[in-house]
Amino acid sequence: MAGTDYAIMTYQAFDSTPALSNRRIGASFILLALFAGLLGGSLALPFLQIHPTAGQAFCHGILMAFFVICPAALGGFGQWLLPAELGTDRTTLPALTLTGFCFLSSGVVFLPIQPIIALALWAVGVFAVALDIITTFLEGRVLQFRKLSPLAWSMLATASGVTIVAPVLAAIMTRMMINGAPANAAHELVSLLHLPETSLMLTPALGLVCYLLSSSRNKPGLADRLAPYAFGVMAVVGPLFWMDGLFGGVPAAVQGSLVVLTQLVPSVLLVTALCIDVWKQRQELDGTTLWALGSVILFSAGWIAEFMPGHGTDHSAAAFGGIMALCGGFYAWMMRVLPDHIPSPLSRMHAGLTFVGALCSLTPALMVIGEGLMGLSLLTFGILGLFLIKETGRARAKA
Repeated sequence: MAGTDYAIMTYQAFDSTPALSNRRIGASFILLALFAGLLGGSLALPFLQIHPTAGQAFCHGILMAFFVICPAALGGFGQWLLPAELGTDRTTLPALTLTGFCFLSSGVVFLPIQPIIALALWAVGVFAVALDIITTFLEGRVLQFRKLSPLAWSMLATASGVTIVAPVLAAIMTRMMINGAPANAAHELVSLLHLPETSLMLTPALGLVCYLLSSSRNKPGLADRLAPYAFGVMAVVGPLFWMDGLFGGVPAAVQGSLVVLTQLVPSVLLVTALCIDVWKQRQELDGTTLWALGSVILFSAGWIAEFMPGHGTDHSAAAFGGIMALCGGFYAWMMRVLPDHIPSPLSRMHAGLTFVGALCSLTPALMVIGEGLMGLSLLTFGILGLFLIKETGRARAKA
């Protein structure tokens, strides 16, 4: 009987009735993020880099955070996991999130050819999703603020950061479209959006890491008490200084220190507190935990590479870390919906495969092996998708 109920829940995730639209919208955002990630990755293939366009170079780098991690976290897990963290069953304005999905999906279409238009559409779409998240916190929340989990705080902080970054970015893109974008506009945007990109990628990913590593604990730990302040500094204070710097309020010499002070320091403190809590609890290394640990290691590798002499603003390791956090959240959702159908060894092997593939992809000599392993990881997700569709068909027949 329990298996039947969970199969019906899986069917509900793809149902189109208004009462279940949150699950359907969340699934749509995850599929959109997957498509954007595949598009960005395919544009970086060697045979497409012979004469790369500005849109191609732009897609593979900075937009992975804007069109993959941020929409998947706010639109996908914001619909799937956040309501339960707030003590409710749905977000307050799902129609607004659906509107944001339309703008974001349109932005993905323009992603390879017109990145400026794509960013303008992203600003409008993600702003609509952020308003739904913030409204749910203010109107739909049942739990008190002091009882909220780090995942909930990361969602609120990310949505608040979006309300700062999106209007400014929309204004910049509008001015560039009216005045005409210079030939090196894509390269200028990469450096201009370095801090908000890091913030909107790191904050939701670390929120999912906290969720994966702390889901089995019954009492709040050090990370739970530190999370509101760490995520607030990362997602709100950092973008505020960035926005002030655009108008000359922050000296150029200080700009480089903002990433360290508003992103690196709070994330290191939060991860350290989380590791202390996990060590005290002697938590078992299940499948979702391995996804979270892999994400932390890749984020650490990205930070180390960031400050190595002669290293540019390549965020490949950090991007892989964010993707691993999203994959761990996806497994956590599947295990919640189908607890008796997803074996834990599968999650462990898949996490190990993805982690090794990411490390090989970051090493030039092993890049071919890394691409093959990441292909196997993607194939595994395809098989899981077919399994979900199969369970959906069974639930439809029994309903």
